Amino acid sequence: MKKFPVFLLMMFVSLFIWAQENQENFDNFDDFAPNIQEPEAIEIKEFNEVNESNESNENDKEPPKPSGFRLKNRTVELSVANISVGFSNDFIAFTDIFQSPFYMLRNINTIRQNPKFIYQDNIVIDFDKFFEGFTFNFNADIKPVSFNFNWKDKWGFGFDIGHISATGNVSVSENVLRLERARDEEIDTGAAVFVDVGVPVFFHVDEVKIKIRPAAYVPILYTKPSITYTHKDKDGGSYIEVVYDMRLYTIIDVNDDDIMQNLQNYAQDIPKNNMGYDLGLNVEYPWNYDLDVGMNMVNIPIPYATAKLHYYSRSTGYAKLDTSRIDLSDLGDEDKSPEDVLENAWDEKHETIYGYDSDGKKIYRPFSTLFYLNYRPFDTKILSLIPSLGFSLNWLYNKIFSVEGGLNVRFDFANIFIPVFGINYNDRIWRNSVDLAFNLRVFEIDFGLSMQSRDFIKSFQGVGLGANFGIKLGW
Repeated sequence: MKKFPVFLLMMFVSLFIWAQENQENFDNFDDFAPNIQEPEAIEIKEFNEVNESNESNENDKEPPKPSGFRLKNRTVELSVANISVGFSNDFIAFTDIFQSPFYMLRNINTIRQNPKFIYQDNIVIDFDKFFEGFTFNFNADIKPVSFNFNWKDKWGFGFDIGHISATGNVSVSENVLRLERARDEEIDTGAAVFVDVGVPVFFHVDEVKIKIRPAAYVPILYTKPSITYTHKDKDGGSYIEVVYDMRLYTIIDVNDDDIMQNLQNYAQDIPKNNMGYDLGLNVEYPWNYDLDVGMNMVNIPIPYATAKLHYYSRSTGYAKLDTSRIDLSDLGDEDKSPEDVLENAWDEKHETIYGYDSDGKKIYRPFSTLFYLNYRPFDTKILSLIPSLGFSLNWLYNKIFSVEGGLNVRFDFANIFIPVFGINYNDRIWRNSVDLAFNLRVFEIDFGLSMQSRDFIKSFQGVGLGANFGIKLGW
């Protein structure tokens, strides 16, 4: 029986690796789901807490008896100042500019006396990397207040108040940056900001633990611009064109002279005009005493309960360059400026309008599903291996479908000191993370650091960094 969880673990990780290598097979997923509403950026939540194992099945050996001291979970908990931020790019690495964190720790006294020692002796930036294609991702989560009640790990409920999430992405291909020949090549970019209020609830049905989080959310802003690039040969030269249509939806009129006053006046109408609803669901089943199997679904859309934004600003235009229209004889004419030479070859147009859509732009938050195992290989809670595999749908990207997953290794020392090490692919980003929790029951402090990038190898090179911090109080 012990070989079975190990086999499941190996199979799960192998499937994830296979899925990453074949992700391009799913690039046309939107062909299969043309009627799905456009959700916003997603924030996939990692599973860093391990649930209590139930009794084993009849055919399994008896579970080991608990031994040693273990701190109980809090019955009443107040979580404050939970903040998580992260960014990544594939151009400039942290160590291109700053000394390594290990160097800083070894020389912290010297750096205090002279902060310039945090920088590299010779700062060298290779711009060839930029022209190989540029990507940038940003995410931030601010959770000022959350309350939870837990009755002996059997059932519980909570309130999440004013949680804010923001995300953005930009991806420009090598063809565009090097002005290579291409036709209607899309620049991938998008951004969104949400505020939500949730009521998490958990309970048991026989051996199955169920968590449900109904939430009301309001989009503050949302944009998914359309930008295309074309470069083709033309008789006697080349033709380059960039066409864009960028519509930014906002909760209030950004063209108003007094935005803050406008927001105060409009606040009472937000529940009626802008609020939407979705649902989170987590189901976990104890396969036996050392293995739990779970599924986590985030932002399940509720029919006819879509958030909407009515105000928008729309910028449209194009820029065109036709070198076949350049008169070569003008290039040597000292009386003509570069603007005069390009007058017939260059054309551009730009227009910005502000409007109100009475029907409203329907906006869902992105949906994701993640399957995971919770495997304790040594008949103890000290070590847990947590592989995961799933997918997400996110319309802030040109390719809405993405495979997700990874592996967390969690240590639990008497529910007092809990370090978690992870390598995960979520929100199109590889994250190599270290999270630490120090729990004294009446007080807990959590913090973590991560290196991240869209590219797996670069995620170890410091081209992206993330940090999170939180405090929990209770008893």
